[in-house]
Amino acid sequence: MDFLLPRLADTLVEATVSRWLKRTGEKVSKGEPLVEVETDKVNSELEAPVEGVLSEILVPEGETAPVGAVLARITEAGEAADTSREAKAPATAAAARGVGRAQSEPSTADRGDVPPSEGGLSTMRRRIAERMQEARATIPQGACVREFDLSKLERKGGWTAYFVKALAMAAGADSIGVAVEVPEGLLVPVVKGATTSSTQEISARVGDLAERARQNRLQPAEVSGGAFTVTNVGGGGALLAFPLVNPGQRGILAPGAVRSDGHCFVTFCYDRRAYDDYAADRLLARVEEELARL
Repeated sequence: MDFLLPRLADTLVEATVSRWLKRTGEKVSKGEPLVEVETDKVNSELEAPVEGVLSEILVPEGETAPVGAVLARITEAGEAADTSREAKAPATAAAARGVGRAQSEPSTADRGDVPPSEGGLSTMRRRIAERMQEARATIPQGACVREFDLSKLERKGGWTAYFVKALAMAAGADSIGVAVEVPEGLLVPVVKGATTSSTQEISARVGDLAERARQNRLQPAEVSGGAFTVTNVGGGGALLAFPLVNPGQRGILAPGAVRSDGHCFVTFCYDRRAYDDYAADRLLARVEEELARL
């Protein structure tokens, strides 16, 4: 049977095979991880849909294929290999990849707005660069900054969970993305149920999502649906930053490093189609008020 690249996210058009976990001729079990693929949103392990033998790999490691392309073929248990079909497979797969790429957005090398793969960027970093280019071109970006006094906050654990909870309450948004740095770039898993969860629960959820992000074990549903993003730029010591709003979201909250006196600068970057300057500043003020209640 044909083993196809599924649509892992609504906006996904292609993915890169980063590592095959089985080799040609090896037995596979249904549900067993078969291959790792890399996209801008998530690195995922794809599982074998049936039990059998991995008879042919059509997309080798390092190559990119469009959604729906045949990545490999599996000879199911008790099924004889169709050698005539296998002989035609490489040409068919190559044609599918060519058609898929032509129908999807042009490559970064063709557009010239971000460095091509030869420049050393991973697939994820190239796609992030494309999305940031898209954000600059299509989203009217706005930003405001306030200095928060967190000295009286009785905090347990890291700051991120507190900002996620405060933003969720201030904006009435139940799903908040959290920026997580991984070796290949940056992922934004989404904390669901943020308005009804305690900071301890959010902290545990953030920790779990971050750990699985670094292990390439996030599911597509865990990186979609966020209304806002929290990116803790202060974790690296930065006092202030102005990140771009992710396409499809209303804003991004960027707390800077918390100084010894308990003060920090917090930036709220927003889509001007969602907030004007006054509304954005009021939302940022409500975030500080919500923090004081935690």
